[in-house]
Amino acid sequence: MSREKVSLWLGLCGTGSISGVVIIIIGAVIESIYRNYLNFLTPKLSFVSPTMVLIGVGVVIFVVGFFGCCGAAKESRCMVMTFAVLVVLIFIVQVSAGIAAYVRRADVKDLLKENLLASMNNYNESNASIYKTWNIIQHDYMCCGTDSYEDWIATSYGEVYDGVPDDCCKESVRNCGHGIFNHPEQLNTIYKDGCFDKLEGDLLENVTILGSIAIGIGFVQLVGVAFACCLGRSLKRQYETV
Repeated sequence: MSREKVSLWLGLCGTGSISGVVIIIIGAVIESIYRNYLNFLTPKLSFVSPTMVLIGVGVVIFVVGFFGCCGAAKESRCMVMTFAVLVVLIFIVQVSAGIAAYVRRADVKDLLKENLLASMNNYNESNASIYKTWNIIQHDYMCCGTDSYEDWIATSYGEVYDGVPDDCCKESVRNCGHGIFNHPEQLNTIYKDGCFDKLEGDLLENVTILGSIAIGIGFVQLVGVAFACCLGRSLKRQYETV
């Protein structure tokens, strides 16, 4: 294999594999950090986690990259060009998904708010997932309820305890939020702002970051296509001279 082909082979293998690995890592990081928060986006589809889909896409891209790498190593023009076509198709799907996500971003906000409000009625220790998620969010974001602490009034928890969860308290101690609605003078001991605005802001900020990363990955993929086309052309010239 000539020096030119070696360079193209390394470039093709590198770009194909790197983009797949990066997507897998991003999916794993999102899953580890935002695992609890995803309950509010996909409560009815908890078996199809968005991060698992992202990791799956990363695996597919990595496999396609490996396929192209093998084709380059074997000097198979057919495999190399097939790799280029597959990467272009994946890139088109990614761009389409990105555009759809941007266009429907308002739907995601509505879904988040709807699920936040609905999950408040399921807040109890027997529903461990929702119970833990609300506790973490209200503690970490220093908020209470969806739009405000008053959202808890109309919930089963609010009716039973006439108050808010303990993690709504500025100093969280057991039963600190109980009976708060009958003692307005104690309202300064809890967070009054809702969690929706804070979650929304955090979500939009991270979507912007992920969008930037996606653009970078798309660029790497196109570079891989360029390497594949150059290698394919080089192999074609080789076949023609034989």
